[in-house]
Amino acid sequence: MKRIAFTGGPNGGKTTALSVLRETFGSRIEVVPEAATMIFSGGFPRKDGSPEHVRTAQRIIYYATKQMEDLTVETSSADLIVCDRGTVDAAVYWPEGVEDFFAHMGTSLEAELARYDAVIHLSPPLNAEFYQSTRVRTETLEEASGIDRKILKIWEKHPNRMVLPSMNHFFQKAGIIKDFIETLLPQENAK
Repeated sequence: MKRIAFTGGPNGGKTTALSVLRETFGSRIEVVPEAATMIFSGGFPRKDGSPEHVRTAQRIIYYATKQMEDLTVETSSADLIVCDRGTVDAAVYWPEGVEDFFAHMGTSLEAELARYDAVIHLSPPLNAEFYQSTRVRTETLEEASGIDRKILKIWEKHPNRMVLPSMNHFFQKAGIIKDFIETLLPQENAK
């Protein structure tokens, strides 16, 4: 069973793309929801930006992501596990940097990259008119662009990564993603 991570800066279209994939491929894919959204929408406070608070949040996000992915791999009969973000993403928010993050988590960047057969990176819009903040997505467009650059950098060594920059029309992105996912799925008549 293959595992793919959807990543990128806030408001890059990951959630919308995953909805399109669910409708297109049905039970052939299993989506692992984004841990950060679950945690922050579930009441974990975001007001305190202190290093202690950020470290606690990112530890929770990393372990929740890892556990949800592993559980899905163990229990799903889908051909492809599609993860809304990967375990690597939490490292870009760690106050002391990426290497310190992986040391604290008892792993390495290489080990976490190896969890995924492919990575799709979706960048946020360049135009402020298309950027939407929410109760969970609190970053400004400028902050989202900075996070996007960090996420691009941390995943750059993955051998099967597709980067989709900001596009004026989401359906253009959706078509590219759908075609890429089709290459990862086994042929239906082979089942």
